[in-house]
Amino acid sequence: SFKTIYNWIYIGKLKGISLKNLRHKGKRRKKETRGKFLIGNSITTRPKDVKSRKTFGHWELDTIVSSRGKAKACLATFVERKTRFYVAIKIKDRTAPSMLKAIKKLVKVLPKKALKTFTTDRGKEFACYKEVEKLNIKVYFADAYAAWQRG
Repeated sequence: SFKTIYNWIYIGKLKGISLKNLRHKGKRRKKETRGKFLIGNSITTRPKDVKSRKTFGHWELDTIVSSRGKAKACLATFVERKTRFYVAIKIKDRTAPSMLKAIKKLVKVLPKKALKTFTTDRGKEFACYKEVEKLNIKVYFADAYAAWQRG
């Protein structure tokens, strides 16, 4: 695919072709600037009943970012695994403090028994997981580049 070819050009795997040969000289390539996030509980340590979707209270979290305009509106999304109950909360940006604020809103609205575990991808917005675990909600992370593991 063209993405593979471009990735090979960026890492220098294709000899004789450099960024100067590209139409935009590599300037349109966007890099992640928010750092790496590799800590937390792995999804492999999550209880087996979460995967079976037989018990209520296990949630999947994610963010949605619009690409319209300069505002880049964001939503924090929460999906309960058993019932597929969906909650979306508008957040200011895709940062950990904004996500923590949205999680606290959810905790305030729902009963304590309804929030047992959260499963997320390894987005930087979930770096607030230690504060979430202080609320007695266990947080699990899908493996890097495998967000499909969440369900």
